[in-house]
Amino acid sequence: GTRALQIAMCAPVMVELEGETDPLQIAMKELKQRKIPIIIRRYLPDHSYEDWSID
Repeated sequence: GTRALQIAMCAPVMVELEGETDPLQIAMKELKQRKIPIIIRRYLPDHSYEDWSID
């Protein structure tokens, strides 16, 4: 997904690597450890918004 693409393009990795080199495996490890640095912004009908972190 999106995080794996970011990692493939040299984004900082948020977990300790133990020999992993595949961006998808690294992104899955970040997800399992709840360390993905992505926030989803959800817009509401009244034009306000909520920010949700991925954890």
